[in-house]
Parts: sequence; structure tokens; C-alpha cells
Amino acid sequence: MSSGVQVSFLGGVGVIGSSKILMESDGWRVLLDLGLDIPAGTDLLRVPAAPRAGRELADRLRLGVAPKVEGVFRASSVAGTGLGAGPDPKTVVFISHAHLDHVGLAGWVDPGIGVYAAEESIRMMRALAVAGPVPEGGVPTWHPLQPGGPVSWGPFTITGYPVDHDVPGAMGFLVRTEAGSLAYTGDFRLHGRHPEQTESFARLVHGVDVLVTEGTMLSAGFTSAWRTENQVDEQISQELIGTPGLVVISMYPRNVERVRALIAEAGEAGRIVVWPDAMGRFLREYGISEVVTWDQGPDLVEIHAHPDRYVVQFDATDMAHLLDLPLGPGAVFIHANGEPLGAFDPRWELFQAWIERLRLPLLMIGSPGHASHHDLDRVLATISPRVVIPIHTADPARLLPPIGTTRVLPERGRTYDLAALGRSGRADEAVR
Repeated sequence: MSSGVQVSFLGGVGVIGSSKILMESDGWRVLLDLGLDIPAGTDLLRVPAAPRAGRELADRLRLGVAPKVEGVFRASSVAGTGLGAGPDPKTVVFISHAHLDHVGLAGWVDPGIGVYAAEESIRMMRALAVAGPVPEGGVPTWHPLQPGGPVSWGPFTITGYPVDHDVPGAMGFLVRTEAGSLAYTGDFRLHGRHPEQTESFARLVHGVDVLVTEGTMLSAGFTSAWRTENQVDEQISQELIGTPGLVVISMYPRNVERVRALIAEAGEAGRIVVWPDAMGRFLREYGISEVVTWDQGPDLVEIHAHPDRYVVQFDATDMAHLLDLPLGPGAVFIHANGEPLGAFDPRWELFQAWIERLRLPLLMIGSPGHASHHDLDRVLATISPRVVIPIHTADPARLLPPIGTTRVLPERGRTYDLAALGRSGRADEAVR
């Protein structure tokens, strides 16, 4: 006799990032995402503190910032923590996309446990591992997940569908069980290059019992997207053409579509993009062959002689390298969603101090990888779930569900009964 389906939120509750959803039934377990916390505020592991090399997971477990899930992680990674190691043959992991707040702990998963993700996400993670440094914990046992191709796992059937995000390969998931259905959006948006993917996902999971959605932008103070990706391309292109001196840019290298656009725009403006060596290795391994890095490209003498011919990608791990660049009148810094990632990033205040000290004009030309408040409402209206649960947000209470949908604000670590939750929409009745 089935004991039902239990759902637990092991991360992403009241914070941006750290997504981890555990579904259990009769000993079978499905983990949806296994992300790292993003250190900020008063977190003990915020910069300059960091977990010890080789003991990263153990340190996080002892501080309570990693999920204490038995039978998942390699024995060596949890030594001394009291947590039972894997592999549990009835456990499987699904990763929505290749951002650290969703995949960052996957390297610690025991090799005997399969980790599913889109082929594009696996390709990116493997490129990162080859280019170095190897992602924390190593490389898990990857299994490619075909869009629309269901995976049966005990009483669960899990299907992944593409959604648009600022990294290729992003997926949302639909999990069907006899006790009800649950959909998980991962991270998504409607203002990117592929809005049709998000729209298709919303239609495919229409009427689901429980929807777990990201709500990153709920507390961002605006309702519509800053810019579309095409507008980002156009404005960056204008700056590359109109700036008389050097352009320094901060762009997130995993946003490879924007990277390709930047390289093309720079070429049209008569400029070459120069990447830090580590970023360049990753981009080449991923398949972008036209990358120029410091170890093979122009030297500082050349850039000082002809600053109008170059774009230099900022290295947030070495801010002092700005002192070597020609940043006099005519130079500009473009922040395009690269590192440091924003006000929540502990390095942001220091970054701004460097920009101010060097009197370098700062242009914010980017576009978030997450749905605006308005677009989140649009997706919710299309899906029309019986229950919606907002995670991956600092302000989940700002999500206002459509008529006919009940909102539940989850508690971290609390277990909910899927069938009861879907029937009543009341968290108190669904708590196990």
C-alpha cells in the first residue's frame, strides 16, 4: 500500500537561489535541483570567508547551509558530519540548469546516483570541468534528459521541458504520481531570446495540482523587464561604436548567447574582446573558437596604444588589474549582468568603490534572467495550478495568485503531503 507522496523544501525558502526540492514515496526519492546558497548578509561563508578545500560540503553541513539528506553524497565528502553516505539505489537527481544556485552541490553526489539534466547543461558543466578549476566536488554521473521524454522512477514520472533563461539548456519539470502532479519552473523569463519555450512549458503543465515557481524579481521594485536581449545587444553595440576609448565589460560567461553577440558586435565596431585566461578556456571548450585571451592576444602596450580597438572582460577575482588599463577620458565600464552579480553580492560595494576611485563611467546594460512580476503573473494565469508555492525569492508573499489558485508559503525542511496539499491548498492540513 502506498504511503503517499511527501514534498520537502530543503532550500530556496525566503532566499534567492539554493533551490532544492525533495519528493519521496515508499522509499523512492526525487531531488529537483541541488543548488548552493548564495552567501550574503550575515552568512558565515560570505566573502572573504570560504569553506575549506576538499571539505566544502562537510563545512556547509556543519553550519546548516547544505541539506542533510541521507544516502545521497559520497562517503568522503560527509566524513565527520554524522550524515549517512550514498548511494541510495532509489534516489535520483534532476538539475534544471547550469547555474551554481541550482547545480552547485551536484559534484558531491555519489557516482552511484544518476543526475539528469538537459544535454546543453551537461555540455556546459563538462566544459567547466575541463577548463578548470573542476566544479566543487567533481563531476557527477550525468544522464542526458531529452525534452518531453519522461523518466520513470518508482512511483514517479518526471518530464523535462525547455524554458528560457540566461543560460542554455534550462528546463522546468513536471512530476506525475498517483497522488497528484507537481510542476517546477526552475528559473525562467519571457523577455529573452526564446520566450516561446517558457510559453510552451506553461501550456504543457496547465492545470497541474501544485506549481513550485521561482519568484526572484518579486522584491526587485519593478513590474516589467528592464530590457529584452535584443535591446541589450543594440545598446552595447552603440557603446562599442560611440566610445572613443577602452571599453571594459562585465558579462557572465555562461550566458553564451550574449557572449557570441558581444564578439560579433565588437567585430562590427572594429574591436576585439579580450577575455581572462580561465574564462577563455571555458568558452573555447564549450565551442566558441573565436575567443581571444591575454595569454595569446594583445599585450598591455598594444592596448594602451590603441584602446579604441579593444573590449576587456572584467575579472572580479582580480579587481586591481584595472590599474593596468588605459582608463582615462573616453573609457567606459559596461556592467552586463556579470560579476559581481548585483547588490546582494558581497563584492558589489567593493566593486563600486573601485569604479568611483578610478572615475570610470559605469553603464548598467543588462537584462535579468528571471521573469518580471507582470510576466510571472502571465505564466501563472496560463498554468492555472490548484496550488502555487513561490521559492527562490526573498519576498514570496508578494506573489498574488490568480483566481482559483491558492498560494502556500513553504517552510524550509517541513514535509507536506502532495495529495492533501493539492486537495485543500492548506499547508496546515498537508503537513506530515
